[in-house]
Amino acid sequence: MGTPGLAGRSIAPSGEPMPQLSKYLAGCAAKLTGKCGAEIFLSFSGNNNNPSDSCCQKLVATGIDCHNAFTEFLESKEPQENPSKISLRSLDIWNHCVAVAAKP
Repeated sequence: MGTPGLAGRSIAPSGEPMPQLSKYLAGCAAKLTGKCGAEIFLSFSGNNNNPSDSCCQKLVATGIDCHNAFTEFLESKEPQENPSKISLRSLDIWNHCVAVAAKP
């Protein structure tokens, strides 16, 4: 099974295979399109690109708990030196997306 909201990808940024998502995380992922999942997933890769405005709106609509669950999932799949980097990037992405979603 792929990871639909997490870009429909089965490979973590580290190149390791991703396990199946928990029911909760799968429910969060289902709220995103594959395109937006890909944008959000890739925005963690260190390229410092933020998701598009429409994908930011979808991310914010999933809620902070889902965003945090995505972040924890990615942290669990990365080498030990990367979790703090992922956590900081997660905060940057969330803050950017909240600002985008708040625009009229």
